[in-house]
Amino acid sequence: MTEDGGPQRLSFEPKLFANVAQKKAIPIAELYKQLKKLSKELNGLEQETVDTQSLDSVTRQLLASSLLRHKESGVVAYVACCIADILRLYAPEAPYSDDEIKAVFNVFIDQLQMLGDSNSQFFPLRDYLLTSLATVRTPALVAMLPDSEEIISRFFTALFGVVSPSQPHNIQMQILDILQQLLEEPKTVPQDVIDVILLQFTKRRQQDNPATHQLASDLANATADILQKYIYQYFNDVIVSAAQQRVGQRQQEADGQQQRARGGAAAGNDSLDDLKAAHYLILELNKSAPGTLLNVVPQLEEELGVDDVDIRILATGVLGEMFAEKGFTLAKRYESTWKTWKGRRADTSAVVRIQWIEHAVSLYQHQPQLSRELNDYIVEKLCDVDDKVRQVACHSLGLLEMLAPVQAAIGENVVRALGDRCKDRKPAVRSEAIIALATIYSQVFEELEQGAAAAQAKWGSIPSTIFMLRYINDPDIDSKVESILTGAILNFAKIKDDRSRCQRLLVVFDSLTAKARSGFFSYMRRQQDIIRLTDMFLALCEKQGGSPLADNAGGAIDQQLRMLAVKIAACFPDKAKVESSLSQLANLHDAEVYKGLRETMDAKNDIKAVRKCQKSSLKKLSGLAPSLLDTTAPLWKCVGLTTINRALVPFLIEHVSGGGRFVAAAEVLISYITSVFPEMLRSSSAELFDVAALQVADMTATEERLVLMVRFAKAIPKSVPRSTELENQLAAFVRTGSLKQAKYAAYLITQMDGAQSLCAALTGDVVDNLDNRHLERRAPSFAALARFAQYAPNAFSTYSDRVSQFLVQSVLLAAPVDSSADETEDWVSREALGEVGVTKVYATKILTSWLLGLERQALTRDGVQLVLGTLRQLVRNGGAMQEGGSVHERQHLLLTAAGCMLKLAAAEPHFEKALNTVDVLSLGLVVQNPCYEVRSGFLLNKLLPALVAQRIHVRYIPAVFLVAYEPEPAVRENVRHAVEQRLALMRPTPGSPSAVEDCICRLLYVLANHPDWDDAQPLPTLELFAPYIEFYISCVCLAQNVSLLFCYAGEIKAYRSKGDAVVTHRMYILSELAQYLLREKSLAANWPVNVYPGRLTLPADIFEPLPEADKAAMPRTPFLDPEFVTRRAKMPAAGKRSRVKPAGVAKIGKRRQKPAAASKRKGKAPALSDDDEDMEVPDDDDEVAEDVEMSSVAETSDED
Repeated sequence: MTEDGGPQRLSFEPKLFANVAQKKAIPIAELYKQLKKLSKELNGLEQETVDTQSLDSVTRQLLASSLLRHKESGVVAYVACCIADILRLYAPEAPYSDDEIKAVFNVFIDQLQMLGDSNSQFFPLRDYLLTSLATVRTPALVAMLPDSEEIISRFFTALFGVVSPSQPHNIQMQILDILQQLLEEPKTVPQDVIDVILLQFTKRRQQDNPATHQLASDLANATADILQKYIYQYFNDVIVSAAQQRVGQRQQEADGQQQRARGGAAAGNDSLDDLKAAHYLILELNKSAPGTLLNVVPQLEEELGVDDVDIRILATGVLGEMFAEKGFTLAKRYESTWKTWKGRRADTSAVVRIQWIEHAVSLYQHQPQLSRELNDYIVEKLCDVDDKVRQVACHSLGLLEMLAPVQAAIGENVVRALGDRCKDRKPAVRSEAIIALATIYSQVFEELEQGAAAAQAKWGSIPSTIFMLRYINDPDIDSKVESILTGAILNFAKIKDDRSRCQRLLVVFDSLTAKARSGFFSYMRRQQDIIRLTDMFLALCEKQGGSPLADNAGGAIDQQLRMLAVKIAACFPDKAKVESSLSQLANLHDAEVYKGLRETMDAKNDIKAVRKCQKSSLKKLSGLAPSLLDTTAPLWKCVGLTTINRALVPFLIEHVSGGGRFVAAAEVLISYITSVFPEMLRSSSAELFDVAALQVADMTATEERLVLMVRFAKAIPKSVPRSTELENQLAAFVRTGSLKQAKYAAYLITQMDGAQSLCAALTGDVVDNLDNRHLERRAPSFAALARFAQYAPNAFSTYSDRVSQFLVQSVLLAAPVDSSADETEDWVSREALGEVGVTKVYATKILTSWLLGLERQALTRDGVQLVLGTLRQLVRNGGAMQEGGSVHERQHLLLTAAGCMLKLAAAEPHFEKALNTVDVLSLGLVVQNPCYEVRSGFLLNKLLPALVAQRIHVRYIPAVFLVAYEPEPAVRENVRHAVEQRLALMRPTPGSPSAVEDCICRLLYVLANHPDWDDAQPLPTLELFAPYIEFYISCVCLAQNVSLLFCYAGEIKAYRSKGDAVVTHRMYILSELAQYLLREKSLAANWPVNVYPGRLTLPADIFEPLPEADKAAMPRTPFLDPEFVTRRAKMPAAGKRSRVKPAGVAKIGKRRQKPAAASKRKGKAPALSDDDEDMEVPDDDDEVAEDVEMSSVAETSDED
């Protein structure tokens, strides 16, 4: 208002034109002056107080086309600002017609399009124009125009075009305000506007100009109620149109219209691209403006059920990502859609199921609470029939970041199912599962280390699952597990100090089950085997490259190198490439590379040194032969001693000495190191033989420390450090300690240099008290004496005759004690035998140790016969030297005597020759002893390890096949594993029959001498003995050797048993039975049985060639009962494989108790740590025994 209270009037009357017709503007300088003055005055007027009549003249002048279309943009800018003020002052009515308003707003838009040039001198005018339009809500005038779509579309295109990240925030807010007005005021929104808005959500637009994307997001959120129906219609049009095009394409292809189909294919591809683009926009809107998708989500739900697979894939993926969006619980808002989406896990298309599982697993990360519903479904997909689905499921789980909510959301059933996939028959699935499990374990290790109960229950079994894979015995799996062990499981590369590395190793090892520990050690032994082969390979390489005689021996060396390359390559997945690379490596003749590889597997190096050697030698190799790096690097990694390393030994000993949570695990690892890599202990021998550790009150702890010392001393003879304090402590154990303390201490004393006088004194003390029946320490004294007898023979020799006679006459032949209480248990431990029983066991050991300790020239015929005669009597009489006595005592004596006979057979060739054929047959029958602990202890802990280590003659192999009637499946499978994986590889010379192939004749000889054979009942006898041969065939027979085995079986009829016609006749029957069963097997497997081209000879120790006269007199009729063949032909396949003894043959059961009637025991045979001397003082059989117990029948099905 004016000062007197009247309305404000525009006082300035501008002269903007040179003539009355207003067609020509005044000169530019004057025009700028006039417009600037006008703009300033208009800006100062208020809408409520202005006299609009005073504006009429200016209002009309400003609409002149000469001003609106002036060539100077500054003039137009001033004009636009003045018109904006006029519209403000006239509001809510406009002083212009519809056409004039259109022209005005087009000018506005043209000016706003130049807002991007902030350096222009007229930028403040355009900023003022923008502010005025936003504040006054001038764009509402556009909505009242009859054809406003064009103007509105221009506004959106122009304003989105000028937005940039560098613009002031207030400008972007004003633009948002104007655009929001343009959406709120009109009754309808032009499709072009929707297109412009959605364009800002495309990936390219987001990358090019994120400010426009933010503007579009803010606009969509502010006007979600308005945009919902338009966005729904947009997507509906795109999706329906694309779907119709794809239906038309498929129809054309179905009609066989090839030319049109080709055109349709292009259209189909375009339509699919349109679908993908539309679904991508849905995802982006869900992230930025989810309120606009109210009607789109149900539309996606409908897509989940269409016939088009591509559309189902897109819908499944889009909804999966939408469900995973943080902060927006879509599943709770659209429960029907959530339920339908979950149903896509069972889609007929594997690609859809893959899309589903990827997003289902991602929900663990983004929506842990929601994902709890999916655990069972994810388990279902981990067992999907399609391997690609299983592979993606495993891979997706491996990508998770295991934060606390994720750990809580994943169910234990998912972890178990993922572990089962590690045994999948598809390599790709196995690999992803192993990597996923290891990656998860690495992330949750901190909780496991802290001992969290929930973490232990869910994740603690992961290492056991991984190490159990060793039972599959597949090079691809083994290589992957070894890589994972050094990587994610132990993760030593990221741990800088050895104490922490030791701690991690103990946490992992302590969590392993007993069977998984066997798997772990088997991987370590596999590494040891490869190290041994590699060491031999390097020795030959160095010899070939550096010996002056290399040219002369070149052919032999090359052949040996090739053989070693084949053996090493067999341990890796790509055998052919590794073998070729090793051959090239041998031809490099580079001492630095060879030295680096050798130092990599040197047990004296610590982890840092091993890694340094690996890196330096591989770097050298990459310079010499880059092509070899990828194929030989796994060998460097495999033989590198980083898992078990010298640097960890002091901390392991510290754990053993200090007690605590991991003392048991540390003891086992130290025991393993002393057995396999004793050199690692040399630098820590002072800590190991610390006398203070033997002076603790806990007897068990003392005994365990003594065991570690014994293992070290066994691995490195004469390595026990001698000191007065240690000697006194060990002597005290021999004189007054427990049984274990006495025998371990005695052995350690024998391994001290210069302790002969102490050995003699202690031996004399024990011998002087042998006949003291009231001595409470008789058993410990006998245990110590057994050690002195073997390892201090000079000290024992003075008393040997006296001791041996006393042991046989006064101990073993002593009157038996009452055994009335024996029948309550099938088996008792050695400690439960009582003093008399334990003494008899150690008396047997002393006699055997005496022979083992003597040099051959010191042996006497009487001494050997005394010991062997005693052992024979015990073995053949079931552990009894005379009638009566304790059943449990006889069991232990039988097991001990059988083990002692094998030990003698393995020790020296002259002892092996002293054991006759009857001894071998008697030992074989121990495998069928009624007591499970006796037969399994002898078979698994003594016989099989000795055979696998090739320490005893092959004539003992047939005994392992007598487990055909073993009631415990695990025992049979252990035998099968040892035969297939170890014994079948033993060949006297390359190309000759293997040991198990050659032993078929020995097996038939053993069966012919079996006490269950009844000549009076031929048919039941054949039915009883057929399973033995069938079990042999199942373990040994292959398409490659069936002809050899058939020929071997037939060759028996050209020989006879030495000195026994009855056995010869039985062998002929068994010969034809074996051939019949081999032919039956070959027919079932569709194998050809050809004539074997080679010449075969039978073992001369049990067979002799048949004289020509006897060959001529050989009956023409078959030896095999025809009735057996007739019955066999009528039996179903399952019945032929039955191991159940025929029910009507009672006489056979009376002659020898059938093993099937023996006591059964659940689980694996116990580790006879106290009963088995080989376990007390370890030798090479120990690691073999563990390997033998590993089953080779781990399941590899898809439904594990």
